[in-house]
Amino acid sequence: MNNINTLLVQFKNEISRGEIPIFRGCVNSTMENANILFHNHINDDELRYRYPLIQYKRINKCASIVCIGEGTDSQSIFQHNKD
Repeated sequence: MNNINTLLVQFKNEISRGEIPIFRGCVNSTMENANILFHNHINDDELRYRYPLIQYKRINKCASIVCIGEGTDSQSIFQHNKD
């Protein structure tokens, strides 16, 4: 059996179920040239039709990002830049 890397980033901020798309949009709007895995859009008219490897969720009422497999390679966005 293959091991699959996962990364869970859970924030202290509570959100409602209806705020998950807003949370997703806020995360994506803060990144320039975001990796396709964060939004699953190839361009404005075309989608990436695969299982989402970066997912925006509500876990224990808190905003969370779950990265799976190749999506864990994108964790560098969570590192603080001291510049």
